[in-house]
Amino acid sequence: MLKLTFFAVSLAACLGLFPGQAIGNTDAQPGETRQWRFKVFLDDREIGFHSFRVSEAGGGSRVEIDADFNVRILFFNAYSYSHQNEEIWRNDCLYRLDSVTDDNGELLSVDGEAGSSGFIINTTTETQDTGLNCIRSFAYWNPAFLESSRLLNSQTGEMVDVLISRRADEVIDINGEAVAALRYTLEMKDGTISLWYSRDSHQWLALEAPAPGGRVLRYEPVELPFDLPGTDVLASR
Repeated sequence: MLKLTFFAVSLAACLGLFPGQAIGNTDAQPGETRQWRFKVFLDDREIGFHSFRVSEAGGGSRVEIDADFNVRILFFNAYSYSHQNEEIWRNDCLYRLDSVTDDNGELLSVDGEAGSSGFIINTTTETQDTGLNCIRSFAYWNPAFLESSRLLNSQTGEMVDVLISRRADEVIDINGEAVAALRYTLEMKDGTISLWYSRDSHQWLALEAPAPGGRVLRYEPVELPFDLPGTDVLASR
């Protein structure tokens, strides 16, 4: 059975790649809302979408994440996945989390909140006091998370060890434009994710991950909350 859980996790920053960077964007203003929306493909077949909405207010950030995938084989639905998640961030740390996931009929829920002894995580089966005053989840949209070594999977409530490495720079196609990109890999026990960010503006552009059966899952942007600077765009194709 196709399993997509290792990449379909909610997302946020850990140790700053750029010191002092706030969640999402140093230029974010109070009241500003930014959105990333991706078509999701399994090989060349479109299977759904994944969106990330970040709102700035009250000195913090509210992150709303919505994903929906359906894999059809012939005339029946072989796999379905939906995930809704809301995160509240304060001082570059996760303050509150609420997520609900339907993983092909398996229902999961996770909630958590920062407390005096550390961040407490509640799942459908247990309550865990992490003892950590500042934890962060996966946040591909924030390049600060690229120096993380441990992240919270908001689908399962698990703290995940990760190894994030810088790879060779590449030129990738974004909506018909050749864009200079920085490539990183995120390795964990469930697999390896490749991530691309624009070279000069350090904005998240794309994601790719292996799927069962030798297939490839990839994200193609249909909405990005920024215009790429001219130094990132090399040519139109």
